[in-house]
Amino acid sequence: MRYGEDVIRACEILGLRIGSFSRDEEPEGVSTMEWGISTVLSKGEVDVIYDKGAVGKEPMVRLIGKDAVEVAQRAVDIARFIS
Repeated sequence: MRYGEDVIRACEILGLRIGSFSRDEEPEGVSTMEWGISTVLSKGEVDVIYDKGAVGKEPMVRLIGKDAVEVAQRAVDIARFIS
């Protein structure tokens, strides 16, 4: 999902657990997705992981859920707040 302060605010309003990481701290030669998600999950369970991007790296929000239906429902719920 695209990153935006409006998206993060909607997640907060919905009571979702939010984590983030900085791509500036990413070690050389690792997968951003694997490293970033592992970094956040090592601190506890979350429903949403975001990063603000970096030079040449798109900022994004990742939704986490037990299955595709839960993730899709979260996306719909968030979209209702930002529409």
